[in-house]
Amino acid sequence: MKPAAFEYVVVDSVTRAVAALSEADGEAKILAGGQSLVPMLNFRLVKPAVLVDINRIPDLTFIEETDNEIRVGALTRHHQLEMSPVIARHLPVLGAAMTHVAHLAIRNRGQAGASKRWLDAPAISPWLLLLPP
Repeated sequence: MKPAAFEYVVVDSVTRAVAALSEADGEAKILAGGQSLVPMLNFRLVKPAVLVDINRIPDLTFIEETDNEIRVGALTRHHQLEMSPVIARHLPVLGAAMTHVAHLAIRNRGQAGASKRWLDAPAISPWLLLLPP
């Protein structure tokens, strides 16, 4: 099956993403990696009027270590978590768990933030994101 028709909007900043979502008046979905959303679109489980692609927002891809926390950006890919020295040092179980998320092609596209948003349990165990540093 193919998705219902929708308007496709590509944004390159959080400000533009918020504006596009606001203009859609609740009828939009956010496209990040698409590993969870695209199958739902194809089966018409979700039928947004607008699809807002946020993949070009550089500020949302990061893994940062501060004095008392590890911060992971919403667009950080599963593979980046798997390979990160910061994650390996402070949250090794998270990095190790990423090796069990699908296969490499999916880990290169899928993001932990999006998987958590869609409650896509096979993609990531959301409880891993709550581990203390």
